[in-house]
Amino acid sequence: MTNSRAVHYLLLAAVMAIVSLPNLGVPSLWDVDEGVNVGCTREMMESGTWVVPTFNGELRTAKPVMLYWIQRLSFLAFGMDEWAARFPAVLLGLGTVLLTYELARRMFDAATGLLSGIVLATAIEFCKLSHAATPDAPLIFFIALTLYLFWIGHEHGSRAWFFPSAVASGLATLTKGPIGLAMPAIIVLLYFAWNRELKRLLDWRLIRAILLWLVVAAPWYGLVISETRGAYLAFFQKENAGRFMNAMEGHRGPIVYYIGAIFVFFAPWCAVLGGAVWYGMRAALPKAATAADGLPMADARAHRFLLCWAGVYLVFFSLAATKLPNYIAPLYPALAILTARYLMRWRNGELALPKWVMPLAIGGVALVGIVTLAGLFIAGGAIPVNFKGLRIMPTLAPWAWVGGIPIAAAGAMAVSLARGRRDRVIAALAVGSIAYIGTMAAFVTPEVDAYKAPKALVVESGAHDVEREVRIASYDYTQPSVTHYVGRKVERIFEKEAVVKFLSMPLPVYLFVPAKTWDEQLAGRVAVPHRIAARKYDFLRNGDVLVVTNQ
Repeated sequence: MTNSRAVHYLLLAAVMAIVSLPNLGVPSLWDVDEGVNVGCTREMMESGTWVVPTFNGELRTAKPVMLYWIQRLSFLAFGMDEWAARFPAVLLGLGTVLLTYELARRMFDAATGLLSGIVLATAIEFCKLSHAATPDAPLIFFIALTLYLFWIGHEHGSRAWFFPSAVASGLATLTKGPIGLAMPAIIVLLYFAWNRELKRLLDWRLIRAILLWLVVAAPWYGLVISETRGAYLAFFQKENAGRFMNAMEGHRGPIVYYIGAIFVFFAPWCAVLGGAVWYGMRAALPKAATAADGLPMADARAHRFLLCWAGVYLVFFSLAATKLPNYIAPLYPALAILTARYLMRWRNGELALPKWVMPLAIGGVALVGIVTLAGLFIAGGAIPVNFKGLRIMPTLAPWAWVGGIPIAAAGAMAVSLARGRRDRVIAALAVGSIAYIGTMAAFVTPEVDAYKAPKALVVESGAHDVEREVRIASYDYTQPSVTHYVGRKVERIFEKEAVVKFLSMPLPVYLFVPAKTWDEQLAGRVAVPHRIAARKYDFLRNGDVLVVTNQ
């Protein structure tokens, strides 16, 4: 294949388009994160501020401002809908794929770069976050940019990386907070320590770089803290130190949580991940850096950097009390390059793998398909199981055939391996991954929307009525996307007596409440005229939700 950068860019853009653009705006907002983020952007636009984020009329300290700025520009360009809310994630996802390509091309060769981009684009978690109106896609992009600028700036003993990396890190800090600086800094520190080059940090440019980082990141933090009279300082206490020290919102897990998460969310490439990490570690060792595997020192340094990148994220967040799969998402570019380099070394005959390794990997690809097939049959109710909390969504069962894509890819890989065509083994895995992830993202995931309640309830009930003065409230129901779709503040009611008082108001009112809660706690208490304006099943509550109005 050609080594043309332009051709490779077009191929990677086509892959990203296949796995991200079809039906991008079809699903309604996902709660909790998309509902809060889009609602916050809408409120900032309505209030005319670029500084103070609010949601449901209250200060939001959960995240910094970068996502809201990016979404605001998208809304101004394309209108305020789900497609425009998610499109920035697609663009930034493409940007990260191209950065990964360029880094791998610089470290190794063009073919490794191309495969690295394909691996990243078709990993489940990266694809998911490239569809989401959340800060994750911007964060991954700015972290990848920071580390890419470091790599190209530090080569051959150069110290040209300080200032570009500082700017990129500042943008990452505006996206997710102090980890935008801390994580790249720890990675660089460990990488230099591994190479016994810590003295390269003893440079006046480091102080200037820190000052430049402050110029980029500090003004907004200073403004928001000032305008909120210090209330925004809760971001540092709760969302950073608090999440590390305590498991918040029930998101806890064992110390090995992320090891399991990687093997799930790096699918279908998880089938070759074990070999990629093992042989990546061997390539990074001092002996391998000299003559043992015939690798040049530059190759070993590249592997060391990638292992530091992935390892810092894995260890740091494994030690944190609060655990969510997206917390380690910035390590996926490093894993993609390690995976691609491993496969390309095998293809070129540079690695003599034990005979069982590739057959086992092929079996792993088939297993991804089998799990998908069984999972969709179970979730669709075609295979009855008694799992606590299982949500049955019948429209998923007809899509179980998608699990056949990895199985077919595994079959093609097995045939190619038997014929000694290593290039076709990799090609079959790449094509199968594109087809599998693209189909899951474009067609299977949107099927879940039929079981999401907020947007359907708002439309059916008429609660989004900007022409009238109406009041909206919820009782025992807190999906944030309701706030966005009604376009106004949603009052939270906690007492039964307050519900009766709310429905007795002279203004038009709409109450969002689970059907079970209404029947068991409220129906017999409400004597004022009222009616059920809408009813919809909500899979997040695993039951029907009502909109009760006095109209």
